[in-house]
Amino acid sequence: MGFLSPRFLAFAAASILAGCRPQPSPTIVLDPALAPLIPHDTTILAGIRIDQLKKTELYARLRSEGKLKPLADFERETGIDLEKRVFDILIASNSKTAVALVRVQFVTEGTAGVEPPLGKPGTPRFSYKGYTLAGEDSEKGFSATYFNRSVIVAGPTPMVKGAIDSRDGSKGGPPKALLERVKTIPSSNQVWAVSFAGIATALPTEIPGPLGGLRGMPIDIRSIVGAVDVSKGVKASAEIVSGDEKNATKLNDAVKGIIGIGRLSTPDSAPELLKFYDAIQVTRERDTVRVSADVPMTVVEQLLAAMSERKLI
Repeated sequence: MGFLSPRFLAFAAASILAGCRPQPSPTIVLDPALAPLIPHDTTILAGIRIDQLKKTELYARLRSEGKLKPLADFERETGIDLEKRVFDILIASNSKTAVALVRVQFVTEGTAGVEPPLGKPGTPRFSYKGYTLAGEDSEKGFSATYFNRSVIVAGPTPMVKGAIDSRDGSKGGPPKALLERVKTIPSSNQVWAVSFAGIATALPTEIPGPLGGLRGMPIDIRSIVGAVDVSKGVKASAEIVSGDEKNATKLNDAVKGIIGIGRLSTPDSAPELLKFYDAIQVTRERDTVRVSADVPMTVVEQLLAAMSERKLI
């Protein structure tokens, strides 16, 4: 009867319950509190998994050195402490303007469940359809509001109002094709982006050096999926789907050419840049070009030190 002993039954129950627990998803899963708020005309969707990112050594270093300007700007504009409050940030753009959808937790000191005020001290407030917005009520203004007790919507005031207008799904909801591409991104990445816009619109204007030339290439680009994992060094990947094999070949050759130019123009005093360029791999398969880079933390540290000395960051 030993197999029916209380100790055995407790062990069996614990084993069954453990087996029933949902396993972490191998790919990115959008927060169900944020996904319905993605505007219907979104062409670029990016995610910053703050809860995962802040566990990394690279994040801690860059934040302590004040080198995370976009996040610092967000924190200053909204008044929300990224370290204590924010889980996830989605940035949705229609290629002209963008809105941030932020998943937050509110357990304030002394009073549980009370939302801290949005905006800097003295930020004006105004009402829109039952919501209180902090910011400027104008076409060119910036504002933020609590969409509910766990979600903040922030961005240009017209975009924030648009999110409120479409809260019932009457405008069609987020683009399904965009969401399907998000499902292809491994969940090991802390930063990711999906774009159905052209390459000139999708890539940031701040890309330094020869790689910045990618934005000016007259190549038909249908979609871009990119992701970055900084848990150990920097692992980056991008899948770029062009209109056809001819365009893909042009893109493949152009990217390799830009990397080659970067290597040739690297001064002897910056050997860390050579290691960075050497870490980039480019391959083409039919109409798709894949770019990947696996940069060890030692090289990342050398790059950061060199960039800091040259006052590039």
